[in-house]
Amino acid sequence: MNRKIRVLMAAVEGGDRIMLASMGLLIFLGIFVVYGAGSYNNPGGGTVLGQHFLIAKHLFMIGIGLVVMLLLANLNYHFLRRRWLNWTALAVGLVLVALTLKQGADGTINRWVTIGGFRFQPVELTKLAVILFLAERWALLAQMGKLTWRTILPGLLVGPLPLFYVLYKQPNFGNILTMSAVILVALLVAGVSWKRMALAISVPAMAGVVAFMTSSKLEKRLGEWWTGVQGGSYGYQVDQSLMGMGAGGTLGLGPGNGHNKFAFLPEAHTDFIYSVMGEELGLWGSLAVILLLVLFLWRGYSIAARAAEPFGRMVAAGLTTSLAVYGLTNIAMVTGAFPVVGLPLPFVSFGGTAMVAALASVGILLNIDHTSANMNLSLKRARDRSRI
Repeated sequence: MNRKIRVLMAAVEGGDRIMLASMGLLIFLGIFVVYGAGSYNNPGGGTVLGQHFLIAKHLFMIGIGLVVMLLLANLNYHFLRRRWLNWTALAVGLVLVALTLKQGADGTINRWVTIGGFRFQPVELTKLAVILFLAERWALLAQMGKLTWRTILPGLLVGPLPLFYVLYKQPNFGNILTMSAVILVALLVAGVSWKRMALAISVPAMAGVVAFMTSSKLEKRLGEWWTGVQGGSYGYQVDQSLMGMGAGGTLGLGPGNGHNKFAFLPEAHTDFIYSVMGEELGLWGSLAVILLLVLFLWRGYSIAARAAEPFGRMVAAGLTTSLAVYGLTNIAMVTGAFPVVGLPLPFVSFGGTAMVAALASVGILLNIDHTSANMNLSLKRARDRSRI
């Protein structure tokens, strides 16, 4: 048993230390802030955990995520390239996301499904399936020199388009933004020319205009943000977020001493956790979180650049871009630099499915880095032998 555990840990111990250290510190900071912010919001009042319910659930999901990360770090990522696996994962993911369209008693649509008593957000798992599906198709086309709009479009119609439709109906514009960025980066990594990239960028831009004209929620969010930019109110949630961060000053009020968590700031332990960090840890603590996130993204894109073949590069770039959009958009919306779109801060925010998906992404990144290093070493040895 100990030997098996050591074998599983080897993939992590030999992984990118900067990426793992930045991820670990973000999780560590998140645990303390979620505990403080979640202890006042007491959904576990009727259980033995009481005010510790949220932090217990947060730690439990981190534990599940770490196990998934270890397993994926030790599973050769080429297994994820198998077509039957990608098609199955995509089909299951789209079906689960479609289940969210079932309206509740109040006529609203939520983003969660419950299966076997377990409640989760299927979009987090479906994003991973779409990334693997597109990477498998486009990597093969790139290797064959057949990457044209005629060959690109079928993959978009089968994978992202149905997902975009469901996300629009929810609505969930944050994940539409995320997947749009992932697709554009995947096309760029695949070798699509800049001329074609300009056309590709214009498509989501025009879709955004149409969404603005047809979605009252998006129109309201953009309107509140524009009013705030002009010196007015951003809306209660962002206004309260900014007041909390301002109250933290340079050094912060100290861990657990923030006031916004006392029901002044909705979703203080989830989407707006960065505001609580700004209030309690101050400017320097907030900047430290940004630095850790930037370090993680730098190493993620470095792994993509070092990947030995197109599939690994696309998957690594797609996963890193997904986390990048989450992180940068979350910080921007909390500080009023971007409209509120409801995305969590990776590795920090309370959120079970998002945490597991983020840690799963790290496991795949570690595997791509390790496998690519071995492949590059084998190629180097083969070249050296051929010269003898």
